[in-house]
Amino acid sequence: MAPTYLAENLSNPSITFPLRLQQGLLQKTDERDAYLMMLGIMARTPRGSWPEHSLFGFQDFFPEIANENLSQESRTRMAETITGEINTVLTDLGLTRYRVDSLMLEPLERVMQASNSVRPVGYMSEGRNVTLMLREVGSDRATGYAL
Repeated sequence: MAPTYLAENLSNPSITFPLRLQQGLLQKTDERDAYLMMLGIMARTPRGSWPEHSLFGFQDFFPEIANENLSQESRTRMAETITGEINTVLTDLGLTRYRVDSLMLEPLERVMQASNSVRPVGYMSEGRNVTLMLREVGSDRATGYAL
């Protein structure tokens, strides 16, 4: 797909965003996919490593929430806190169409049961999948994505 230029200012053409590179070519991407790419980048980025926003990045969250000594209540509070921080970053960056509803860590019992089977590849914490629930603002449906 070719870039889109704004017709009213051809002397200084602008490219419509969001964009992605695929096999060396610039292509327009779906807005939800752009949010998911951003959230994936945030999931792989340590907190504080991007100077433009102190809350950007939540890589440190994964080993913390997987700590076996944490109670379920502590895990829930931690997930709620990080969810709020992710939404703060999105809002501060002007990304307001989608919100993260929750982050859920796959229960340890399920991991033990599935240890001999093939599982989808996603961001894993101590062998456990983390699912992010993303909701379009104004919608009553959220969709889960494995990080």
